[in-house]
Formats: sequence, C-alpha cells, structure tokens
Amino acid sequence: MSVFKSIHTSSEKAIEKSEEFIKNSEKYYKLKIFQVLTSSLSMIFNFAIVGLFILIAFIFLAISISSTIGEYLDNPFWGYISVAFIFFAFGFVAYLMRNHINNLVIKNLSKKYFDDEE
Repeated sequence: MSVFKSIHTSSEKAIEKSEEFIKNSEKYYKLKIFQVLTSSLSMIFNFAIVGLFILIAFIFLAISISSTIGEYLDNPFWGYISVAFIFFAFGFVAYLMRNHINNLVIKNLSKKYFDDEE
C-alpha cells in the first residue's frame, strides 16, 4: 500500500506545482502585455507630439521658402507652386521607399519587443 500512497503524494505535489506554474505564467504574461502596451502607447504619444511640432516647423519653413522664391521671381504664385512641387517630389520618393521604411520599422520594433527577453 505504501507504493500507492507514495504515487498519490507525488501526483498531488505535481498537481500543486503545475497549478503554481500556471498562476505564475499568467502573472508573467499579464506583466508582459502591460509592458508592451504601455511602451507602445508611450511611443505613439511621443511620436505624435514630436511629429506635431515638426509639422508646424515645416509649415513655417515652407511659407518662408515659398515667400523667398516668390520675391526672387517677382511672383508669389510661382514661389508657392515651386514649393508645392518640391513637397510632391518628396512625397513621391517616400511612396517609392515605403516598403523599405516598413521593413526598417518592423525590424526595430521586433528587436524592442521580441529580443528583449532579459
């Protein structure tokens, strides 16, 4: 009978350890999800704030460049049109490089989230 009692005791310990492992795994994954979520939201907010100020700076820069070109050409219309074409050219180059930019972003984010298992 002692063999059966020993097996029963061992199986009870195994069940307790597996329940403890499941609870600890659940806590770990909750913390990991919280870390990824807060890191992502922080990155989005930082990008939005910095992007907003850079956008405002580009607007003022574009107005001043178009005004300067308009004064040089003695026609403000051509100054604004030339700056618009410059922005279209930048947009077209960015469109052509969109796959490269996506791959770069995915590589950087994967390093941050998946290789950070320390």
